[in-house]
Amino acid sequence: TGLTDSQKLARAWVLKPTVYSVESVTAGNGSGNATALSTTTTVSLVSTKASATHVSLADGVEGQLKIIIHKTRAGSNDLVITPANFAAGSTLTSDSAARAVQLLFDGSNWQVVAGEITGTAEMVIA
Repeated sequence: TGLTDSQKLARAWVLKPTVYSVESVTAGNGSGNATALSTTTTVSLVSTKASATHVSLADGVEGQLKIIIHKTRAGSNDLVITPANFAAGSTLTSDSAARAVQLLFDGSNWQVVAGEITGTAEMVIA
């Protein structure tokens, strides 16, 4: 039908929202060495530890959903998420394990659609 694999994946997710995939990653050492989250995996479970705090997210396809969960937090090491294009700022930061955010790619930017993203001790947009 002329669609790219990522377009087919996005359409399949819309048609079958119970179909998803999960990746588990450890964050990278600083913004220059951020661990790249998969754009073909629906859910990313991210662990942070000393010198492992940053992840990045490339642009998706229009209508794509991405769920990022700060699964494990060692010590006082926050998770910093940097989408390539983010409508609400430049980063999201989680200062506690078990925080989650759901993003939607609108064709130009990642938009926050759900999650713990405001207030003290929650996911914070910067």
